[in-house]
Amino acid sequence: MTTEGRLTRDLPEILGDLATGSYPDYIDDVLATSATIRQRPAWTFPERWLPMVDIVRQPILVPRLPWRSIALAIVVLLLLLAAAAVYIGGQQRIPAPFGPARNGLVAYAADGDIYTVDPGTGAATAIVAGPAADQAPRFSLDGSHLAFEREAGGGRSQIYVARSDGSDLTLVTPTPVSLAVGDSGRAWERYKFSPDGRALLIATASSITIAMTDGSGARELDVGMAATEPSYRPPDGGEILFSGTGPTSRGLFSVDLSSGKIRQIVQLDPGYDLAGPSWSPDGSRIAYWMWGGLSSGLNAKTHVVAADGTGDRELPSPPGAIWNAHATWSNDGTRLFIARAYTAGFEDVRGVVVPADGSGFGVEIAPAVETVCCAAWEWSPDDSKILGRPAGLGVGPHSLILDVAGGPVRPAPWAAIGDPTWQRLAP
Repeated sequence: MTTEGRLTRDLPEILGDLATGSYPDYIDDVLATSATIRQRPAWTFPERWLPMVDIVRQPILVPRLPWRSIALAIVVLLLLLAAAAVYIGGQQRIPAPFGPARNGLVAYAADGDIYTVDPGTGAATAIVAGPAADQAPRFSLDGSHLAFEREAGGGRSQIYVARSDGSDLTLVTPTPVSLAVGDSGRAWERYKFSPDGRALLIATASSITIAMTDGSGARELDVGMAATEPSYRPPDGGEILFSGTGPTSRGLFSVDLSSGKIRQIVQLDPGYDLAGPSWSPDGSRIAYWMWGGLSSGLNAKTHVVAADGTGDRELPSPPGAIWNAHATWSNDGTRLFIARAYTAGFEDVRGVVVPADGSGFGVEIAPAVETVCCAAWEWSPDDSKILGRPAGLGVGPHSLILDVAGGPVRPAPWAAIGDPTWQRLAP
């Protein structure tokens, strides 16, 4: 028999022996130990309760996404975002109450109505019209509202506040008031908005009145003396500056609105007077002009003093200049516009932009800016131009527009002789 034949015959037996294998030496110990352990209960096997074969055979289900609903939700979301963008874009952006801003409209009164006008084109629109006699509009510091006075008879007035387009007309003085006359009837002294626009500071013939611009009420501010030309201190309006005449002293004072404490900033010597106090845009300084003494003729001089009353100084004048007055702060607080005269009268009065720190004589940018007491001037919000009334209130000529860079002087393209007020817009 061949070797191949024998292997074929013996192979099953060999494989059987290998499969059986030999028992290890410790098999008896294992069996002895396992004999003492109970068999695992059948109920503990998952297969007894769950149809495992059926579960394995189930197809894997992939959830269907509701694509139509998702697409609809995305479309709605996009529409909402577009509507929000349109709404936000349509809202008027508000500029900061102080500092340079973008030029807006100019407001003025003519024939008893209130107008706004584009100072570039001269296109005017009557925003408050009717049989009542309205005058002296003043823009709020954020440009969103304006205040004006309406004649109420007997030398008294009612003060109204409206949006810049004339809508939402609101009476803020339930009882008519007698407004302070001021220096030749300068209307800009009579009422001024608070920095936040919520209140209006009104100078009456006998006191200072604070009126809420929403019409919710008005109250008198008792400062214990005759007070004129009040103004809120920037930037928060927590203090009010005024020109006062008390029992023992005269000059510039301020009152703290939270405590009611009054302090004197400038004290006048006998025989002197002052006018036109105004805060710098940052509230750190005050400009005013003072005159009097033994000199004959006009001799007013512009002063700048720190808010705490220190460092009072007179702005320098070039040779030949006699007087200067009507100081108005630029919006950036670095310059003042003044009227400078080279005679003791009004024969030669020039408009000058001077450094507020007194470091120079400044630059004369316009001749004949004042023909008779007393003028009123205002910087454009971007500080590039100056709008002014070069004569007493109610006296011609009409307003002038001056170029700060020294360009030509041109008359305003609208017929009004009231005080200037230029709307501030966000940059």
